[in-house]
Amino acid sequence: MASWKTIRITKPCRLRIDNGNLLVEDDELRFKLSLEDTDSIVFEGDRFMISAKVLSALSHYKIATLFCDEYYLPSAILHPYHQSSLATKTLKAQLAVTPSYADKLWQRIIIAKIGQQREVLEILGKEAEKLKLYITQVREADKYGAEAKSAKYYWNRLFDQLVREPDSFDIRNQALNYAYALVRSLLTRDLSAAGFLPALGIWHDNKYNAFNLSDDLIEPFRPILDIGVYRILEFHPDEEVLTPQMKKELINLLDIVYIEYEKGSSSLRNVSRLYVQFFKRSVEQGDAELLSFPVFDIKKLDECL
Repeated sequence: MASWKTIRITKPCRLRIDNGNLLVEDDELRFKLSLEDTDSIVFEGDRFMISAKVLSALSHYKIATLFCDEYYLPSAILHPYHQSSLATKTLKAQLAVTPSYADKLWQRIIIAKIGQQREVLEILGKEAEKLKLYITQVREADKYGAEAKSAKYYWNRLFDQLVREPDSFDIRNQALNYAYALVRSLLTRDLSAAGFLPALGIWHDNKYNAFNLSDDLIEPFRPILDIGVYRILEFHPDEEVLTPQMKKELINLLDIVYIEYEKGSSSLRNVSRLYVQFFKRSVEQGDAELLSFPVFDIKKLDECL
């Protein structure tokens, strides 16, 4: 059975395993959730009690588990080891990635990202002409820094006076952080399931980051999430902090069918798995051209929101 539920834990509670199910309870309420039907869990804050047995069960059922801080940034992601029967083969291929492959893949990732940023701005009726130029400037390894130039141009036009700072309480930053964190956890889960080591990036190489590879692969997804966040914020013009309803709508971005990938329409949740499988094939064959990138369909997004 395919799992589909995303659970948010936001209030003080205790979590334990009861007859193979996840039991969430406080002094007044008690919920029993099927682990088999749960795809991801988001823990917000630190007012909950969770046992090693629960963490083990979440890992066993390959549930993407995300712990968020007060800025809605991921403070930890639970990802299991040895989920793939071919984990050693995949890990060897990951360790054998050549600089030439990494440089070429990063070039393709950045071209895909800037192309989607341009699409976002054009849909919103904002100036996007310069992004056409930046796309032509992307070389292997992005040696001329087209991504940085496009990012500055893009953010200055997407949101008025938005400063992308990790510890900002600007609701736009909070919503973006929350959406990015959700997809980062999905990619990390799917990379682990495919036998990859998420800490070992193709391009990102921060020794303090356990999810460098996830941060490589999420780049083309960011503009796709940006347009979803933009639309959701339009529905809540007077809110100054993320509300439960807004978080529900952000989580819903994972499940509505507005992504085109490999000649088919699907949800972000499903595309994440397929994308990682294509990445696996690309790494094992050492051919960066084998990885394709998702795009969004604005008509389908607007129909679903």
